Amino acid sequence: MKYRLAVDIGATRTMLALVDVGSPRIVAHDRPYTETVFPGNRPPGHSLADAVRRFLDSQALTPESVIGVGVGVPGLVNQAIGHVLACPNLRLLDGTDLGPEASEDLGLPVFLDNNTNLIALGEHAAGIGQGVDDLAAVWVGSGVGSGLILNGRLYHGADGLAAELGHTIVVPNGLQCTCGGRGCAEMYCSGKALSLVAEQIFQPRELFQLGTRFAGARLVIEQALAGHERAHQVMVQAFTYLGYALANLVVLLSPRMIVLGGGVVKAWPEGISIAAEIVRREGSVEVPRDVLIVQSKLEDFAGVMGGATLVELEVG
Repeated sequence: MKYRLAVDIGATRTMLALVDVGSPRIVAHDRPYTETVFPGNRPPGHSLADAVRRFLDSQALTPESVIGVGVGVPGLVNQAIGHVLACPNLRLLDGTDLGPEASEDLGLPVFLDNNTNLIALGEHAAGIGQGVDDLAAVWVGSGVGSGLILNGRLYHGADGLAAELGHTIVVPNGLQCTCGGRGCAEMYCSGKALSLVAEQIFQPRELFQLGTRFAGARLVIEQALAGHERAHQVMVQAFTYLGYALANLVVLLSPRMIVLGGGVVKAWPEGISIAAEIVRREGSVEVPRDVLIVQSKLEDFAGVMGGATLVELEVG
């Protein structure tokens, strides 16, 4: 029996999954902490290969059972050579030959892409976007990532860096973003943004007790669900800003569907209707009124389904 192996690298956890060849069935999966996948004592590509071998060992399999590995990286990737250009949330991957190193170590073809590009590919191949040849996937978690399927194909742009929706401007001369720009959507509607606002509306001891990264975002969402007026206003505002970013996307590219997912959307799905209303209200042409704005059904598995699909496209 042969399988496709997919890896979705996240800032906190990394998912590994075995997927049947020729079907979208996930045979097995695991979600170790990313710091255990990349402990920092070896080149990242070799660490990734070690993690793949451990996962295969847990299933009593060897690399010979796998036709290829598709890897989603939360950063900028040169897909052609498997090189990570920059990875802001996982700096040890910056400037690394993650793909070639892992490929040489495993003796398998390893293909890299941005993780939200693979989410879009996964939604198109096996998710709610099946049969929709023009769609965008927008993931709102600690940041805002996006991927595009245009005319049935994953769209990378001239330099492979297309679809950075989180770094489109929604507030001119607004908040300083980690990318170096100002007023990026990510600074107004992501978990990062919610955590910044949490510092203004909650007591320091409330945030300190939570202790984890972006814990403030979780507190804002929990309190909004519990009826906290200010927290609810913050969530409405966040999804309003997301709506403006989506309206620009729709007017520019005219997708048939936008698939929303990620931790913030999953935790507060009522925000989808807020963003959708902004798109319909602010669109200056008829196109936005026809677009479907829906929640992902694959959710956490969208990235690995995209990684498996990438292997299928590359290996056949």
